[in-house]
Amino acid sequence: MLHLVIVVVWARTALQAAGLTVRSSKQDRAAPEWAPAVKSIDPQHSCLDNQRIVFIGPSTSKADYLALTFFAEYGRWPDQALVHFGEEGVWAGSGPNPLYGPQLEYGFKIKGEAPPKPVGPCKAGSAEEFHWYSNRILNGHEVCDCYKVGGWEGPLDVNNQTENRVYSNGKTTIAYFQWFGDVVSPRGTFSFWPLQQMPPQPVQQQCPAGQFRGSWEWSMPLAQFISSTVVHFQPTHLVVDAAFWPIQPDNKLFWDGVANAGVSAVLNTHGKVLWRTAPTRADYPSTGEHSSKVDTSGFTGKGWQLYDASEIVKEYEAQVAPQDSKIFLDSTHLLPKAQCFLMQSFLERHVCPAH
Repeated sequence: MLHLVIVVVWARTALQAAGLTVRSSKQDRAAPEWAPAVKSIDPQHSCLDNQRIVFIGPSTSKADYLALTFFAEYGRWPDQALVHFGEEGVWAGSGPNPLYGPQLEYGFKIKGEAPPKPVGPCKAGSAEEFHWYSNRILNGHEVCDCYKVGGWEGPLDVNNQTENRVYSNGKTTIAYFQWFGDVVSPRGTFSFWPLQQMPPQPVQQQCPAGQFRGSWEWSMPLAQFISSTVVHFQPTHLVVDAAFWPIQPDNKLFWDGVANAGVSAVLNTHGKVLWRTAPTRADYPSTGEHSSKVDTSGFTGKGWQLYDASEIVKEYEAQVAPQDSKIFLDSTHLLPKAQCFLMQSFLERHVCPAH
């Protein structure tokens, strides 16, 4: 058995913030063998068969995607600080939970198998190692049009950030497309048309995950993106999340266009289109969470459903962790246990209630 061991070194402050033990930089091996618990398959796993779930939004939606794709790949939830991954009999590794992404994007280093060197016009971003790592652990089942350079400077388009991910394991398709409200429309560096074919075909991706060729091939408003691109994935579920990025809640023309596009996207599949509410920590300023100000009656009146993530997290706080104040990684992102509880609830309520 070949064991390809991926070991990571994470910045000390991020490790301590996440509650992980700081490892010596000289430690260059991780436990390569599978623990017995790794092989257990959650009964919910089979309910993902034949589902095509699309998330659109900022990093809060990406967290939903990362948790759900890990579950789709391995049949277990990534609810621990350390995750084990790989293909049994082929390779195995362990590393920090990708749900720590908001911190892993900074000071994240890999020992063992590193990202490929940039070639031609491709340039590595500051978050390259996280993008490559989070893509690699899905065993070639994900296409990641992902790049970011620089740190957070506020809700601005200053990082050339792109993050579009499409996962397919032959039974289940899950996608995440970046949308930063009025600041950054959906955009990407290559066409997803090949992935929309049956069966999916290889994409023409010039740069690997974490690298950028210097320009985008496409960029379009949200409603147009849903109507022209998302619809061809034939989604059984489409989830839209505005969260904390600047938007104009009272722009009725814009939201009516999004509502109509969402309904059309799931028309042929008789699927569900959902508006996601945004959980926030108690100290998050009420003026910063814009999506709660949108009149959702314009969506529900057209057949949309409410994916009330905010209420689910409140349930988690009350029922599962009443004594644990560590629900959030920061003011808007959840720690792994809470994030996985959220996605379990999403499956139970919106994807496979029979399970």
